[in-house]
Amino acid sequence: MGARVVHAAWLIVSAEDDDSPLPDGGLLVESGRVLRVLRNRGAVRRASAHAAATLALEGHVLTPGLVNAHAHLELGDLAGKLAGADGMVAWIRSLMAARAKRTTWDDREAVRRGSQRALATGTTLVADVDSTGASVATPVRGLRKTIFREVLDAGEEERTAAAFERLRRALPERARVREGLSPHAPHTTSDALLERASELARRRDLPVQVHWAETAEESEWCLTGRGPFAALLARPPGRPGLDRLEAAGLLGPRTSLVHGNHPARGELERIAASGATVVHCPGSHRFFERGDFPWQRYRSAGVRLALGTDSLASNLDLSMLREMALLRESAPELDPREVFAMATCNGAQAVSWPQAGTLVPGAPADMAAFRIEADSAETVWERLTGARPDLRGIWIAGRRVGLDFGLRPVVGKGEELA
Repeated sequence: MGARVVHAAWLIVSAEDDDSPLPDGGLLVESGRVLRVLRNRGAVRRASAHAAATLALEGHVLTPGLVNAHAHLELGDLAGKLAGADGMVAWIRSLMAARAKRTTWDDREAVRRGSQRALATGTTLVADVDSTGASVATPVRGLRKTIFREVLDAGEEERTAAAFERLRRALPERARVREGLSPHAPHTTSDALLERASELARRRDLPVQVHWAETAEESEWCLTGRGPFAALLARPPGRPGLDRLEAAGLLGPRTSLVHGNHPARGELERIAASGATVVHCPGSHRFFERGDFPWQRYRSAGVRLALGTDSLASNLDLSMLREMALLRESAPELDPREVFAMATCNGAQAVSWPQAGTLVPGAPADMAAFRIEADSAETVWERLTGARPDLRGIWIAGRRVGLDFGLRPVVGKGEELA
């Protein structure tokens, strides 16, 4: 098909690229990957003279596809059906009751719709925690996924073997799908399960995702067996969750810890030293009416932060644009570039797609075009992360997916960028 050029009013190569966003920048794309970054109009013009096609995105900002570092797509049909103000235990009870009424078709349809919503809001990679097999059984054209297969045994070691039975076989290899493992949380897993999860993750070289320190009540129960969680769980481990994860060998650079709202003294430094990522979900945080997320403490300790949506059972949308905007509202002093990194490259590193979330040479040509009129780089960052701009086009591996946004090649033809 030959190399193709994409030219935009502004180009963001990566949140970590000091020159981004580039005015009148572009990309040379071939075989689904970024071949070269074109850093000015002259470079675009020279590359276009030899390219098979050029796509001009006037009035648009071209960015890496967004990365949702934590979702539960199978819960999508529970949107608006549960309340968060009564606390976590009440929400869990409502969730369990609602899930008991659902069918396999409901789960798969929720995955399909959630995947389409992700694409329609600029997300090209989703970390999907799958407790039912619905995400495994529901391929969605184009979208990249790390499917974290969830296991739990409610802290009862006699249930561990049964919990692991469905993980006996690795996921079949599929384009744009990678396998991950999610031992649900320290308060819902036994030491035996954590140890088996660690061994399996090492053997298959899998990324791991764990819910951790979401509420003060779960941390209290883990230590003392007291508090609201005593009504749900029978056997408190008597140790902090992070200690148990570390003892099992589950704290490391391929681990993402979701929520992390209540870290104890000294834990942030241990997380930073391990190379693990903490995933914050601003929409879910707001749903449960929680206090301020301790992002300053994580940043000071050197912990990598990423963003996710959690599920529609505890959020209003699966849009990473909304998650960035909510974080900006709650933490206006945060640098917009840092917020964008949380929604792109940081999340990609956390879920085993290290080149996703960027448009550097060699990276997959996973791109999103947003309609933003801007006369400065500062305005681009502000509107991209704070104003929930309109998506006007999305590409994965250089191929157009999703709706018809009205953008057309201005030179030549070709399926990959049309």
